[in-house]
Amino acid sequence: MHKILVVVDPTASRWPSVEKAARIARGVGAALELYVCDVDQDVPEGRSDASGIADHRARLRARRLETLERLAVPLREAGLTVTTAAEWHAPLEEGIGHHVIRTAPDLVVKDTHWRAAVPRAMLTRTDTNLIRQIPAPLLLVRETEWPRRPLVAVAVDPCHPADYPPALDQAMAGIGRRLGDALDGHVELLHVLQDPPHLPGDKVGVLERAQAHAKARAAVERLAGDSGLAVHYTEGRGLDGLVSLAARREPTVLVMGVASRPRWQHSAGGGTAATVLERAECDLLAVKPPGFVSPLLVTDD
Repeated sequence: MHKILVVVDPTASRWPSVEKAARIARGVGAALELYVCDVDQDVPEGRSDASGIADHRARLRARRLETLERLAVPLREAGLTVTTAAEWHAPLEEGIGHHVIRTAPDLVVKDTHWRAAVPRAMLTRTDTNLIRQIPAPLLLVRETEWPRRPLVAVAVDPCHPADYPPALDQAMAGIGRRLGDALDGHVELLHVLQDPPHLPGDKVGVLERAQAHAKARAAVERLAGDSGLAVHYTEGRGLDGLVSLAARREPTVLVMGVASRPRWQHSAGGGTAATVLERAECDLLAVKPPGFVSPLLVTDD
């Protein structure tokens, strides 16, 4: 990791993302960029013309940069290289996505917050769209503090190559190890042993299940052997099993893969990764497969 982008919420009063990104940056010698994307459209009365809007946004950008610079000063004094950037763009997730594509950071870190209006819902639409859209690994963090030696757990699934290419598991294991090394923590693999595909209502035989599980274990152990990591298993349905296994292992950061999706920009939900984050008690690092093309990019005029 050479460059870490921290997406800063200008309306917040505390930024765990900055603290956690700085800890990673110290561990790997990376530079930080503190970034605000503003969507404030409250133009002063009587200034709704083009020049008034431009002036309002310029003043707002200057205030945001002042906030970012206040955050940057102690980080620079601690020896980190820190730059700041602020811009206006609506919708928010599109602006963040464009900035990520243009600046190509190795990691994006962002705070995630509970939505009080939706019981037990953790992610905003911005978060779920960023999970789907940005090509860089996305670390969504809560307000909880990291322990001195965090546990980084990588949820691998080498048994469905049509949905999750082997290169995705390898990429997750790789960034999981780099994150663990940066934080002086522990790293392990997690896998949910599932029944083989079958029609609704059909029963899966004991032998058939055992063969499927043995095949899955062999694939995961090969990946573990390449990465030198320990593996923890559970049996069950994919999503429920992973949430249950994460609850038992209590990782500080759970690394999950996000498979390529149809090329629409504002699809609903964030898939399995978003659902797991809403149900688990850890931070989430969402990783795209190598060669992922963001739906924010276009190939026609």
